[in-house]
Amino acid sequence: MYIKTNRDSIRRQAGRLETVCLAAAVAVLPLTALYWAAFNFLPADMTRQAASLAAGPELPGWVRLLCFVAAMVPGAALMVALLRLRRLFGLYREGSLFSLANVLAFRGVARSLLAWAVCSVLATPLHSLAVTAANPPGRHMVSLGVGGTELALVFLASLALVMARVMDEARRLDEEAALTV
Repeated sequence: MYIKTNRDSIRRQAGRLETVCLAAAVAVLPLTALYWAAFNFLPADMTRQAASLAAGPELPGWVRLLCFVAAMVPGAALMVALLRLRRLFGLYREGSLFSLANVLAFRGVARSLLAWAVCSVLATPLHSLAVTAANPPGRHMVSLGVGGTELALVFLASLALVMARVMDEARRLDEEAALTV
């Protein structure tokens, strides 16, 4: 009879999350490109916020390309965060729970979350510049803003950085205890 342990559950769930993180990271680029390519054909509810600064509800192709580039600034940071999470879940799937590689992977996740927050803040003025690029002279806009999402990302990144330090300290104490006779 097979007895399922907590480590077995961790390995199984980590394997699933590793796959989900990879699929999500791979999907960011084509989904973003598809959104901006089909922007003029989407229902108004899906485009109202994005096009609120533009002179008209439809955007020329070169403006949509600029908007895609602006959207990929935080999109690229999101992809990096997802790939680093994938690495961490890969270590858990392999049975590595408290190694130096885990600490480094967890720290990488935290740093990528922080980079995602910074890129999200940068995306707001880039998006406003891109979406108003075809507006007549005098109607170009630059908007700035920090919202709850960016603040939540900074909080989560800070939390993850502290947890990475705690994990590193636990790993170091465990290694010292293993050497004590």
